[in-house]
Formats: sequence, C-alpha cells, structure tokens
Amino acid sequence: MKKTTLLAAMILFLSACHNTRTTRHLPVLSKYKTVNNDTVYQPIPHFQLIDQDSVSFDSRQLHGKIHVADFFFTSCPGICPIMSGQMSRLQEMTKAIPPSKLLLVSFTVDPKRDTPSRLKSYGKSHRADFNKWKFLTGPMDSIYRVGISGYYLGMQQDSTAEGGYLHSGKFVLVDGHGLIRGYYDGTKADEVNRLYNDLQILLEDDQ
Repeated sequence: MKKTTLLAAMILFLSACHNTRTTRHLPVLSKYKTVNNDTVYQPIPHFQLIDQDSVSFDSRQLHGKIHVADFFFTSCPGICPIMSGQMSRLQEMTKAIPPSKLLLVSFTVDPKRDTPSRLKSYGKSHRADFNKWKFLTGPMDSIYRVGISGYYLGMQQDSTAEGGYLHSGKFVLVDGHGLIRGYYDGTKADEVNRLYNDLQILLEDDQ
C-alpha cells in the first residue's frame, strides 16, 4: 500500500512539473495588419545591395535563415567600434551554427565612403568570417529605406554628429520568415548575451 501511494505521489509530482514547465517564445515585433480577422505581419522588405566582395547580395538569401542586423560606418568615431567588437564576439559565440542557419549582416550608413574594399578591410580588422558575417553597401536611399521602414531603426546624415551620421546602436534579431523578434543594445555585452539566448530559442523553434 505504501509503495502504491509513493508511486502515485511521484507520478503526480512529475505530471505537475511537466504541466507547469513553460517554453518561452519570442514575440513578433514587426508591424502587422489584420486581413479577414487574421494577423498578417510585414517581413523585412526586399533589398538588393553589394557585399564586401563586390558580389550582389539579395535579401532572398536570408529566407529560411535567422539573421542579426546592425547599421554602422567604418569611419565612425563613436559607438561603431564597440558594436563591431560585440558582433565579432557574437560570431565567436555562434561559430558552431552554420551560415545556412544564421547570418550576421552589417549595413553601412555611409555608402559614399564605405566601398566594398573598405568594408572588407574593416571586417578583417574585426576577424570577420565573410561566409557568415556580411558587410553591405549600395545606394543610400535603398539602405535607409530598409533600415527605417524594414528594421524600424533611426538613421540620418547630420553634420553636427560625430562622423557626420546619426544611427541606432541596436542589434536586430530576425527569424527565417523575415520577422523581427528582438532588439538589443549592441554596445553592451549583457545585451548581446541576451540576444544569444534568444537566438537559441529561435533555433529550437525551427527544429
């Protein structure tokens, strides 16, 4: 009788643990509209730019992959070196995740000066693996359009700002459907650690 009671208690305990354990899911932060009572989220808009090797980079290359995006410029005297240092650290933290599942994407806000060769030199200085970490340039209007209307980040030329540009210091986590799942301060290690943890959640959700 005692064994039966003990067994029943163990079953109830394990059942309670199973039922109360919750899997954390990341919210979708993209804009949305309602169509026929369904919520339809707006993915990152299509873009076509050039990478550090002067090779065309089409946003369709991001489909089915998680990516982390930021906006910077190579001559930035302010937060950009810190952001790029943190992106380099994230690259190291995620080295076991193949480019087929994860890409890091850095867009320049100063395409007039940031040529592909300049971006490549900058990437090398931050130990970039160009298979996984892409540096993009192209027409300024295209970059700013996707930055402001796609990733919802502020950026603008400003002669009074350090280096002549104002831009966000955020890293943006985007899922394989092009939907934004998180924003993180790219200048703070603890925020990038949080990004890494959230990235693991997306990877588990995709399995």
